[in-house]
Amino acid sequence: MKTDGVLVRATYHVGRRLFGQVPTPQKLMAQRPALMLGLGGLWTAIEYGGTLERELRALLQLHVAALYGVPY
Repeated sequence: MKTDGVLVRATYHVGRRLFGQVPTPQKLMAQRPALMLGLGGLWTAIEYGGTLERELRALLQLHVAALYGVPY
């Protein structure tokens, strides 16, 4: 479907903007755009619908990234 390509390109753009490159899980999910869309909605809801303050959430993300030795 033509809209699948637009969806994949849009999510790749977001991945590059957030992480500097397209994350591997995102590349895998691109094989099933409906899955990518559903999980993207879930992660968006978690990110923006949570009850943690923005600064605390960022600090936790940085700490977890440091624990696992991955770039933030």
